[in-house]
Amino acid sequence: MHGGGAGIGGGSMVGQNSIFGCSAAGHSGVNQLGGVYVNGRPLPDSTRQKIVELAHSGARPCDISRILQVSNGCVSKILGRYYETGSIKPRAIGGSKPRVATTPVVNKIADYKRECPSIFAWEIRDRLLQEGVCNNDNIPSVSETHS
Repeated sequence: MHGGGAGIGGGSMVGQNSIFGCSAAGHSGVNQLGGVYVNGRPLPDSTRQKIVELAHSGARPCDISRILQVSNGCVSKILGRYYETGSIKPRAIGGSKPRVATTPVVNKIADYKRECPSIFAWEIRDRLLQEGVCNNDNIPSVSETHS
C-alpha cells in the first residue's frame, strides 16, 4: 500500500471520457441504470423505437427502463408523446414557440374579454380549445392571451 491511494480515481476520468467521446459540446456519462447518455441531447430514434415496440408487446414502462437502461421518466415521456401524437421524434431543442395569435384568434380573445372582462387566461385557452379555434399545437401561451 504505497503511494497513499493517490491513484484511485486520479487518472480514471481520462480513460472514461475517451470511451464516451466527450467533447466540450455536451458532457456524456452513465446513468444509474448503466446507460450512456449525452447531456442536452435527445435519445436516439432507434432507442425511442425500441421503447414503443416493447410497450406494444406488453412490457411495462419500468421493465422497458431496465431493459434499455433508460430512466423511467424518459420512457414515460416518450410513450406519452407517442400516444398523444403518434410520433417518436423529440421536440425541437431551444428556440421559441412560433407566434400563433392570428387575427381570428386575437378577435376571439377580444370577444371573450368583452363578454367577461374578468376572464382568466386559462379560461380563454380552454374556450379556444373547446370551440375549435385552436388546437394543442397552436394554442397561445397564457402570457399571449393577456396582450
